[in-house]
Amino acid sequence: MKKLFSIAAVAATIVLASCGGGTTKQVVASSTGGGSPFGDVWDMPAAEYDTDDSFGATGIASGPKARMDVVQMASLTNAQNLVRQKMRHAYKGAIDDYSKYIGNNVGSDAVSKIERGGTQIIDAIVNDTKATQVKWSSPDEKGNVTCYTGIRIDKKV
Repeated sequence: MKKLFSIAAVAATIVLASCGGGTTKQVVASSTGGGSPFGDVWDMPAAEYDTDDSFGATGIASGPKARMDVVQMASLTNAQNLVRQKMRHAYKGAIDDYSKYIGNNVGSDAVSKIERGGTQIIDAIVNDTKATQVKWSSPDEKGNVTCYTGIRIDKKV
């Protein structure tokens, strides 16, 4: 069991260290009609993007100004779930490659245990996140505010 957990930890480290981050691209629209085909666009407050060295995400949540603590926690949880999804996708790809390498029906129990171990490691890493920035909207006509929480998690653990 200890050896299996070690394999999962090594696999997770390799995957996280080797994942290349996406680059952000700015779309410039040209239109002969004089307007943007995308309508009005804006930059998201507290925006965090993936880089070669880290995963980034921005969580968004809205709610009553009187419960800003709950809104902020929901925004952080949303950002964590986005990063968790990215990390699991990368890890699952590595496990799939490994299972193809060892063949069908050979070590399928090992693969599922490695997958579960990796998920636990990812959850531990993501649950220890701290916000890099938090921004708030002004209250709307109903008294609701929107919280934008940016987080960043290093790929090299």
